[in-house]
Amino acid sequence: MAWLGLFGSRPWGGMAKSTAPVYRGDVIYSGRDEYGDVAVVQEVTSRTLHFGSTARQSTMLMADPTRLALSYTRCMVGGLLLAPPPRSALVLGLGGGSLPKFLLRHFAECRIDAVEMRACVAAVARRYFSLPEDERLALHVEKAEDFLCRTDIGPYDWLLIDLYDCDGMASVLDEPDLFLRCRALLSERAVLSVNLWTGNRAEFLDRIRARLAEAFGQRVLLLPVAGKSNTVALAFNAPMPVLNDQRLYQRAAQLQALYEIEFVDFLRDLMRYNAMA
Repeated sequence: MAWLGLFGSRPWGGMAKSTAPVYRGDVIYSGRDEYGDVAVVQEVTSRTLHFGSTARQSTMLMADPTRLALSYTRCMVGGLLLAPPPRSALVLGLGGGSLPKFLLRHFAECRIDAVEMRACVAAVARRYFSLPEDERLALHVEKAEDFLCRTDIGPYDWLLIDLYDCDGMASVLDEPDLFLRCRALLSERAVLSVNLWTGNRAEFLDRIRARLAEAFGQRVLLLPVAGKSNTVALAFNAPMPVLNDQRLYQRAAQLQALYEIEFVDFLRDLMRYNAMA
């Protein structure tokens, strides 16, 4: 697979950090736990979650709370292009709950496990970001690495990894066997999505890329987030269809109309950055 120098040459900006972040709205919640600060900011049309910096960890549109407001979250569901709708999903890293809310809204038969190690973040998602109590959603307050060691979970059709702190991607993503453990939990039709960002830690990102390839071989695609310093990696258990298949263009257009997400652009970018897929 040709990676086209995506990780080596793509500009990686830094997450803004300061002792006193200046937000674009009113702080309606401020708290702190052993992992750092948590703030909820009310803007004119949206509400945002922050971990000790101005970087948005989650955004909720007040007029449409289940819509995926941030572009990287929309890329995270890009696997719909190449895999069937999920019957089960595991979300590692809750934030404001954007991804579980999307799944609950659009996939009525999907059962969801969401894992968040910070109890205060889970509480904030419930209180400030409209994460509902729903029998299809099980919220687990524990570390992702501990949850993945359980023997009573899976298989999952989707595994969505969005593990971040105020410094960028969480250190658990650097565990050598993480993606091998993830793949063991996936169904035969499954897709894994992982949100990648390192700032100036290029070596960290290179190791993650290598470990994804170790776990999934050539069944890994990169989807850069337009205008951002994130790239979403999509990894598949089943063989992937050819990206220039005309039927994929039709599927992208159908998905775009159904979910109001830019799937046509996703397909174009997947073809551009994965030339040999």
